[in-house]
Amino acid sequence: MAVDYNPDLQGKLAKSNLTLADIALNDNIPSLANIRSVYGDDNALRWLKVQFDSLNDYAEQGKGITDKQLDELCILVLGEYYWMNLAEICNFISRFKLGKYGQFYGAIGPMKISCSLLEYVKERRIDIDRHEREQYRIQREKEIEERGNNRISYAEYQELKRRAESGDEEARKMLMSP
Repeated sequence: MAVDYNPDLQGKLAKSNLTLADIALNDNIPSLANIRSVYGDDNALRWLKVQFDSLNDYAEQGKGITDKQLDELCILVLGEYYWMNLAEICNFISRFKLGKYGQFYGAIGPMKISCSLLEYVKERRIDIDRHEREQYRIQREKEIEERGNNRISYAEYQELKRRAESGDEEARKMLMSP
């Protein structure tokens, strides 16, 4: 897990064409809750520390986040965002490093990270909604296309209905939904 989801993944995600929804909806990527249950809280926290420490190193602001702040940030993230998968955490940090959540002045602080994480979650929800609407649109088009092969005009329906009412058994069967 630590090898597959190391800080190098941040750069790989930045280069990918994956959307926030693509990453969030990938059931093959373990969530923080999965990591907690399989490897324990200590390993989940250690993994988060490595990720956020890469952000601290990236900022080049001297010490930046203190060890105590980093510990508390990781505990809070693990508790609040347990449902996020590991690639999402890496993607958030990548986007943060790219300046998508604004500049930070002086030493980077845990409050800036947590506020930016809230913004990431909003963007994530919007992208998942967009993805779901697109999937629904595709499904509807497919259904319409499939129905299109079986459709008849209103005049043909009226004629079929008239025939069924006059006792035509074949017309009654055709009016029955499949």
